[in-house]
Amino acid sequence: MNRSKSYDHRLSEKMRNPKFAQNFFITLMEGEEGLSVEEALKHAIQRMGVKEFSEVSGIPSPNIVDFLKDRRRPKPETLDLYLYPFRLKIKIELEKVA
Repeated sequence: MNRSKSYDHRLSEKMRNPKFAQNFFITLMEGEEGLSVEEALKHAIQRMGVKEFSEVSGIPSPNIVDFLKDRRRPKPETLDLYLYPFRLKIKIELEKVA
């Protein structure tokens, strides 16, 4: 499998540590310029490598590639599977608008 230009071997190794991975992911979403959950996932997966992410998440590589190429838009339950290596999950709340 070809590596993306974003792949980082050292970062990929560090991302196998759940605490490091969680902090890395949360940092991607912080601040006004922070990424959305899906964009942060794509960035993290590309840096980590599809094969490596598949190994830690249990998600088949073809599904991950489809997600990266916007051919697949995961439901909240599926996003939880993608977020598992980061020890995170989706929480959806409904609030009243004033």
